[in-house]
Amino acid sequence: MAARVLSFGVIMEGNGDNMIRTQISLDKHEYELAKSQARALGISVAELVRRAVRDVLPVAGDRPWMRYAGFVQSGDPRSSQSVDDLVYGTKD
Repeated sequence: MAARVLSFGVIMEGNGDNMIRTQISLDKHEYELAKSQARALGISVAELVRRAVRDVLPVAGDRPWMRYAGFVQSGDPRSSQSVDDLVYGTKD
């Protein structure tokens, strides 16, 4: 059972998957723009908001590359097996 906390008018829920569920309010124009941008990127509005938040948060000094973790999607479920080819080029 998820714990619910009402803090400063924001509902946050933890559901055991290391994510905190939160609710935000956008005006109609902002929401339509967000939906349109998310559709253009092929992602959900939730992922668009996560990326926007991640973009403004300070990066931990010991792992600055984590800002980009999960940001690129190739559509290939086996892409992690060929990442070196993508980054460094294919072997001759």
